[in-house]
Amino acid sequence: MIGLPLDDSSRKQIFKKKNVILGLSALALLIVLLGTNIVGYLKILFQSTGDKSICPVFEVKRPNTFVNDNSTVSLIIQDEKFRLLSVQKLAGAVQVDTQIGDNQPDVPDAPEKWTQFKKFHKYLQKTFPTVYENLEVETVNTYGLVFYWKGSNSKLKPVMLTAHQDTVPVQKETLKDWTYPPFDGHYDGEFIYGRGAADCKNVLVAILESFELLLEKGFKPERGVIASFGFDEEASGVRGASNLGKYLENTFGRDSIYAIIDEGPGLMEDPFSGQIVAMAGTGEKGYLDVEVELTAPGGHSSMPPDHTTIGIMSEIGYLIERDPFQPILTTENPILNYLQCAAVHSKKMPSLTKKTILRAGFDKLANSKVLKSLQANNITRYLVETSQALDIIQGGEKANALPEDVKLLVNHRVAIESNYDEVKDHFADRLIQVAKDHGLGLNAFGKKIIPDLPKGNLYLRIFSQPLNPAPVSPLNDKVWEYLAGVTRHIFEDYVYPDLPYPIVLTPGMMTGNTDTRHYWNLTRNIFRYTPFFSKDVMHETNIHSVDEKLRFDSHLQLLAFFYEYIQTVNTPCADNK
Repeated sequence: MIGLPLDDSSRKQIFKKKNVILGLSALALLIVLLGTNIVGYLKILFQSTGDKSICPVFEVKRPNTFVNDNSTVSLIIQDEKFRLLSVQKLAGAVQVDTQIGDNQPDVPDAPEKWTQFKKFHKYLQKTFPTVYENLEVETVNTYGLVFYWKGSNSKLKPVMLTAHQDTVPVQKETLKDWTYPPFDGHYDGEFIYGRGAADCKNVLVAILESFELLLEKGFKPERGVIASFGFDEEASGVRGASNLGKYLENTFGRDSIYAIIDEGPGLMEDPFSGQIVAMAGTGEKGYLDVEVELTAPGGHSSMPPDHTTIGIMSEIGYLIERDPFQPILTTENPILNYLQCAAVHSKKMPSLTKKTILRAGFDKLANSKVLKSLQANNITRYLVETSQALDIIQGGEKANALPEDVKLLVNHRVAIESNYDEVKDHFADRLIQVAKDHGLGLNAFGKKIIPDLPKGNLYLRIFSQPLNPAPVSPLNDKVWEYLAGVTRHIFEDYVYPDLPYPIVLTPGMMTGNTDTRHYWNLTRNIFRYTPFFSKDVMHETNIHSVDEKLRFDSHLQLLAFFYEYIQTVNTPCADNK
């Protein structure tokens, strides 16, 4: 049926309705856009993932001598006789007990507390006589060790390898739980067991073994080589590496070292791609211990106040745990670099995940998505957040006496974008309302926030030497390129020769601290890196725990790396131009 022609008024009404509908549609679309941030999602959706320069794969680097003679690396990795001799060297090091505790007095003040290291030094001298005969060996603060192999070219900065001689204690209550006694250095054909086998006498012995092999081969360094071994890393290095750092700076000068390699992560299976990747710690979180002390009048427990000192301290602990630090992820954090390496090179990672990660350094929406994912796991959570742990609480002497003094120790590992002053200020702010609610004075880090009061007083103090986050090592220079290239050489040429893809070296961050905290003045290029492969190094090695052990293949991989790395960087070509 053909419709009748419309008059002008009918046309106007239809156009008016259309305009209203179009207006409402535009408004609805605007609400959707604003409410769901669809523009932000579209930006993520159109992000390119093909820029490999974000995380380059560097060429394999081998020593110049490698073409003519590769027999020594083959010997290290593959020869059974060599393996057993190496087992004996590490086992012997484990058998020397070098446990230390916290807050030990300095060596001159209590020499009897440190005598176990005298025995360890004798063991090293007996086991590596060639090293002691050919290198300059210095002791610093009695038990710190410096080995210096002078290079022929004074224009080349020496390379420095480090480890520590000490171990954490073995709890007597756990001795029955060890498969083999913790100081036997037992080898079962696959693993070597004992305290220090993985943290980190393995690194120390591998360094000296590499020196020994190089001397046997007649290697003459053009670039000098230094080994520095502290003796109280497990107690923050205040007696060992602290003095070693000063000695090295006085001897060689500030910014005098080519690169430092200390203990840290190594090669692992990347959870995003399933591929083997190498990770070198290029950053390290800061450190702060805060002690809270509450003093108040005591009395008989039959007539307690509404809130005792322990009750108030419990409230403080509860308040702290209810107020975690906010996560933050910026381009300063090496973990963003690591994630972006995974995004660029992974073939299994979902495309949208890749795009989100690649925008996370400058896009708020993408950043929030990545942070949310990292926050979901305790292992990754503290890579982007200042941690806080209530570790020690003390108070009370008798069941019927009100405690007059209670203390709480809270440990913080400070996020790389923060500093310990920010943590201190935030800590003090939390306690102001608690002090007011209970009529208490508050003295925060030497500053009286609330004057002393008769009902009691709160005192905040720094318990041990604080530390700001470490400077982040650069990734865009020759030093990093050579570290990556030698890693590819060892693991692609020898360990995994049939690997269908290149091994990428990625940056990472340490949530704990190493002796490198005392070496910041020596170089910008500090790598917390122990290059051997483990699918799950913490669970496989049981570091700091019962049945600490090391797969011996891992030790040989590390030794091969040091042996080749020292030779490969032995050229001006490895320097930054």
